[in-house]
This record gives sequence, C-alpha cells and structure tokens, in this order.
Amino acid sequence: METLSPSADRIGAALRALRMTHTPGAGDAAALGAKCLRAVIAELAADGVSQDDLKPLVDLEAHLGGVMEQGHDQPEAHEQVADPSRNRRRGTSPSFALLARVAVVIDLLVKAGYDESEAAQTVMRRMVIAGVPPPQRGGDARGWRRLLEWRNSLLQGVGPEEAKLEYQAFSREIEDIPANERVKRVLDDRLWDRRRKPR
Repeated sequence: METLSPSADRIGAALRALRMTHTPGAGDAAALGAKCLRAVIAELAADGVSQDDLKPLVDLEAHLGGVMEQGHDQPEAHEQVADPSRNRRRGTSPSFALLARVAVVIDLLVKAGYDESEAAQTVMRRMVIAGVPPPQRGGDARGWRRLLEWRNSLLQGVGPEEAKLEYQAFSREIEDIPANERVKRVLDDRLWDRRRKPR
C-alpha cells in the first residue's frame, strides 16, 4: 500500500471528515465543494504554499461564495465562505495587535499540550480560513513558521509597543475564561481576531 505524505494525509483526513459530516439536504454540492476547497487552501497555506500560488483557488472559493450568496444555497452553508470581511482583508498584512493575540493563542495551546509547531499550524489554518495571511517577514516559506518566529521575537521583548500591550491585555482576557473552556472558546469563537464580526 502506498504511503501518503503527511500533508496529503492531513488534506485527505480533512476532506473525509467534511464528506462524512455533510448532511444531505443541508446544502447542495457547491456548499460541500466550498468547504472542501477551504480545507485544501488552509492545509496548503500551512505547508508554505505562497498566497500568489494559492490565488486561483482563493478566487474560486470567492466565486463559490458569491454563487451561494445569490440564493443558490442554504444561508448556513455559506456563512463562513461568503464573509465579506474576508475579501476586504485578503492580501493585507495582519496588524501587530492581531499577531499579538495569535501569539497568546499559541501560548495557550502549548500549555494545553500541543508542541509549538503543531500549535502554530493549528492557528495558521484558522487564520487562512478567516482570510488573514501570515506575517510577511521571516526566513521561512511556511506561513506557520513565520508566525512562530514572530511570536518568539515578541516573547523575547522584540516588537512594537502596540503588540506588547495587546499581548498582555489579551492574556488577561483569556485568564477570565474558565480553564476547561479556554482552548475551545479561543479557537471556535475566533477570539484571537479582533476584526471578526460580533456574533
């Protein structure tokens, strides 16, 4: 039996999970296709594929979101795909405040038992899904590595004052969440992203 590469294995697992959890009648093939495409984009971006190379897939995802927005799909099926703020953000560098919040989330995941690289990849996938690119500076092609480098620099006291203040403030905010709920709340509710629309 042929062994898949780790990235192909992760993409396969994500697509399989989406296919298995897709409920017939909850949306058409475009909804499932958009979710699968979003998963593939997130995995490829986490593996270091550049935003330029991902652009055709991102454009296709935006097109699918537009088609579903015009009434060809159930509203709940395109809720994340058709988020207009994603198109506004796409291609712009994340703010220092957002990166500081992401650094806090990586710290939280490390405390919860993730290793640093796994934590950074987990957060980077969610950033890509939300339309937020990785930091542009860094010596690695992989976005999650640049994210980790940015966080490590911040922890060593290097970085703008705005980021340091946001890191401290968000760390205190996280402490107010019950310990057994922190990881789930931070990841599921996208608390790391100040620019998200309030629910």
